[in-house]
Amino acid sequence: MKSYRTLAIKELLSQKVTSILILLAVILSTMMTTIVGQSIGALAAMREQQAIMIGGKRYATFLQMDAEQLHALRKDQRLSYIGASIYIGSMKLTPALNLGLTEYLGDNASIYPANTSIEEGRLPQKPMEIALSKDTLQYLGIEKHIGDKITLSLEKSLRHNIADSYTYTAEFVLTGILKNNYLGYTSGMITGIVGEGSAKNVLPSSHVYYNVDIRTVDKGKFQTIVDDINEQFQIHELDTSYNVVYLNALGISYNADSEDSNDTGFSFMMLAGILVAGLVLLAAGLVIYNILKISVSKRVKSYGILRAIGGEKGQLYQIVVIEVILLCLLGIPIGIALGSVSAKGILTASTTLISPEVFLVENASELKRLIAENSSLKGFYLLVSGVITLVFALIATLPAARYAAKVSPVLAMSGTSLKIRRKKRKKKVIRNFESYYARLNLKRNKGRTVITILSLVMSITVFIALQGFSSILNVASGLQDSHLGDYQITNETVGFTTENLHELLENSDVKNVAAIQFSLYEQNLDGRFDEIDVSFHLKPSETLQIVGINDEYWDYFMGTELKEEQLELLKSGNACVVRNPISVSYGEEQLETTSIEVGTTINVAGTSLKVINTLDGYEGYLGIGNSGFTNGIQVIVDDSIYSQLTGKNTYSEFLPTLNKNADRRSFDKFVEAFCGKIPGSTFLSYEETEQQLKESFAQIQMLAWGLIFFIGLIGILNIINTVYTNIHTRVTEIGMQRAIGMSATSLYKIFLWEGCILWYFCIYNRWLFGVCLYYLHWSSN
Repeated sequence: MKSYRTLAIKELLSQKVTSILILLAVILSTMMTTIVGQSIGALAAMREQQAIMIGGKRYATFLQMDAEQLHALRKDQRLSYIGASIYIGSMKLTPALNLGLTEYLGDNASIYPANTSIEEGRLPQKPMEIALSKDTLQYLGIEKHIGDKITLSLEKSLRHNIADSYTYTAEFVLTGILKNNYLGYTSGMITGIVGEGSAKNVLPSSHVYYNVDIRTVDKGKFQTIVDDINEQFQIHELDTSYNVVYLNALGISYNADSEDSNDTGFSFMMLAGILVAGLVLLAAGLVIYNILKISVSKRVKSYGILRAIGGEKGQLYQIVVIEVILLCLLGIPIGIALGSVSAKGILTASTTLISPEVFLVENASELKRLIAENSSLKGFYLLVSGVITLVFALIATLPAARYAAKVSPVLAMSGTSLKIRRKKRKKKVIRNFESYYARLNLKRNKGRTVITILSLVMSITVFIALQGFSSILNVASGLQDSHLGDYQITNETVGFTTENLHELLENSDVKNVAAIQFSLYEQNLDGRFDEIDVSFHLKPSETLQIVGINDEYWDYFMGTELKEEQLELLKSGNACVVRNPISVSYGEEQLETTSIEVGTTINVAGTSLKVINTLDGYEGYLGIGNSGFTNGIQVIVDDSIYSQLTGKNTYSEFLPTLNKNADRRSFDKFVEAFCGKIPGSTFLSYEETEQQLKESFAQIQMLAWGLIFFIGLIGILNIINTVYTNIHTRVTEIGMQRAIGMSATSLYKIFLWEGCILWYFCIYNRWLFGVCLYYLHWSSN
């Protein structure tokens, strides 16, 4: 006697349409999980490549280390990479832009591709050789060629004032012209490269210090290792520079109190991938459940007969589960194969459409190697993909299998007795029969209608989730918002008047202008200030800085940190924000610094000001252009009372933000003429910086949108699958309707009305979309 389990195969063959629909759902689900698994490696690699282009292939840098400390670090077994460079000095190109020269030791230059990419010639190899970018040569106002000599006047300053700054003039031989790198414009520094050994030729031994780049062997212990090194060598907290974009790309946890810290170390890209995969699997599971529930309902009488001749509940349960397992055994390998081919196709198509330079690699072969290394087939991930699909399919099968197992043989064989209860209805005119009949159809089986709506909702949610998914991959998003305004217009001599500010605001291309006023006062021999009276005393070597900013600058500077009543105090000229000096140490001795607390009332130039907020360290430092940091007390007030405190009524810097449809070329000409009228004025455009950041994200965006399109297509197929199943179950009913005279046109209209009503409920229940979008917004920020 054959086993009862063979009934599963017969049922599959007899219910061909149902079997094909379930098989399609399984194949599409497996394809999706396979594509995500195969693409996630390539996307992660591109994200890391973007971070390396921006900040270098380093986890952190210890600044101003001596030779003994460098030697000790090179022996530390916890570090997988140690690279050193020497900053030999800088010079002003414009008031807003400096040239900084760096000597890379050993192979340290290779971890900074953005700074060391050669356009012509070669990188410096011998002492007193130099490589500069095209824009640097333009700012210097000289036309030089490879092999020409360049004389530069430079200044080397040391952190924490451990020695006086050293000024010198040196002659270099130009060996290479670097590609322009605009990422340094926001910090006001363009990097030039000199040959190894140059520092010893131009700097005294007292000014030779090393910047040491590191990567750790154990990523999970990165912060612990850094803290231990800081404690071992007594490194100042401001002398440890974290490569935030690279750490975030790798998902490495670092100190939340570190500079620009905005990541917990958890891979949000992986979390987003899991969310998307889960949504698609849930959508497919709902499709499988819907089809099986309908299929089982149609076979209730057959299950009743099996129960009557001795079939047990467990046996009926097994029959339904075996049907799905058989379809999975067929569909999962097909889905894995198609998913692998599709993933490779997406990557190949995306990478052949644009230049390899946009992908931050030297040539096409390097790009192909990078993708091949990170998107190759991995047996473990393919196995996981198949298991996940099988588990979800079985979970979706359980309710239908349980329903089949509970079938009563008596009721099933005698025919299901349904008690129809009709509500009392008021007589009303049916204005549109097709719409009315569509509503009746959906109400007949509310459970099936709800499942159909959920299937549609989940498929749409997947597409929305994927659109947000691409923004999470952009490690440069924080840098794109790190500067205020689209231009920086500076004048540190005569300054700008209020009329100049109004002239900028009247330009049709300008949306708003953030403006800053700045005055710096140094102590005399008695520890007081000759030009201004204050009610507090500063510690030796500290300066007093009075800063006035307008409304647009306040919005950027403090954002929502200040309450409305505090802003009113600022506008009325009765309050200020104070930034306290950073702590300074000589060796192991920590020097005292001035500290003003919130709630204190200070007197500046005869005006009483209540301190409503304080900032410490570099946090919230305000300066002009990119002239650097001067330690001292900053008293930050509204620009309406700046002239009352300082006796000056000019602005030092304008930061205009343009409208979205602004004509950049036209505004460039306007700014050039604007600066030409005011002696000492210069301007810097961030357009090239923003363009470079956008191009650095193009590599990821292209791949992500290929993934979005393909999985969106899978979602659409799942929707078609669900709707077709819903209609196919009513084939007999539709035949009866046609037999009694209903036209094909009316049937089409009924189906269209049902679709419209289902879509309405999908949009009405948009809280599911809201949850998904809220998650995406939270994770990307």
